[in-house]
Amino acid sequence: MAAPQRFRVLRCYSCRLFQSHQEKKSLKWTCKACGEKQSFLRTYGEGSGADCRRHVQKLNLLQGQISEMSLRYSCLKRGQLSCPVFILSD
Repeated sequence: MAAPQRFRVLRCYSCRLFQSHQEKKSLKWTCKACGEKQSFLRTYGEGSGADCRRHVQKLNLLQGQISEMSLRYSCLKRGQLSCPVFILSD
């Protein structure tokens, strides 16, 4: 019986998105979002495809929340009473 496929969680240096890629012998990979070719310097997780997908979703959600908080803070710092907020609907 063949060994189960292993995946890595990687982050694109260009668009900064986390994504999962199947583990290969080559150290080169292409970003699925922006198409930038790169070599991986760091893995943010390894495991089954399902585990890596959940980890990618969590990391990208946290990154989005940090960006939103930074935007809100910069608006408050400038004294703006209202600030553009991005709301995701289900």
